[in-house]
Amino acid sequence: MPSVLVPKRSVTPEWMDRADNSRHDLEGALKDIHKVNRFLRGSKILIDALRPCLEKQREGETLTILDVGTGGADLPIDIVRQTHSMGKRVQITAVERDATTAAYAKSQTAAYPEIDVQIADATRLPYAPESFDVVIASLFLHHFDDEQAARLLRDFRALARRAVLINDLRRHLIPWAFIGLAARVTGRHPMFRHDAPLSVLRGFTTTELRHAAMEAGAPRVTLTRRFPYRLLMTLPGSGNAIP
Repeated sequence: MPSVLVPKRSVTPEWMDRADNSRHDLEGALKDIHKVNRFLRGSKILIDALRPCLEKQREGETLTILDVGTGGADLPIDIVRQTHSMGKRVQITAVERDATTAAYAKSQTAAYPEIDVQIADATRLPYAPESFDVVIASLFLHHFDDEQAARLLRDFRALARRAVLINDLRRHLIPWAFIGLAARVTGRHPMFRHDAPLSVLRGFTTTELRHAAMEAGAPRVTLTRRFPYRLLMTLPGSGNAIP
């Protein structure tokens, strides 16, 4: 029986997904996302998931990563910093559909030659099959409906030689109420105040994400809950190899 604390998945579009946003609004929202991610240590979820891949690297090898829907490129920057501390090498292609957001990401990653920010639509990624070791998407999949999410996962698997790693929101009224209140109390940008609680309502249950993975043809899936109200999903890449 469904919990009363888990509402039906919202289909209301987020403001950030509009095509006519101003640079001022997008950068304001991206800066707030950066602050919240730092506070909640959001990058740690995917860095921990990447760790087995990194630890298996032989000397001189470079792990190639595609980050889909990179936003302000917070995650690629955190990955590069972590790999520096581990003595490992990565090359990250960070893609973003919106040109203004991509320009902001490029400005943030200028000091990191390991990160290449490109403009690309996630539904039509311009890369050949098995172009990357790992494909990652953080807080991105919830922007799409169930059918689109499954199709994206199928495409991601085709691009990844080793694994696809997904970090997204677990839909629940507790984080919805918390982020909505916190965004207002702390005076966040209006776009962030609108989109942050809506993102939670557009999030997933474990059953929904598992179903999307099955629809994507994944032979197996690892799905775990992570703090705070996050879901980490690991899918094998096209070679059916999970790190």
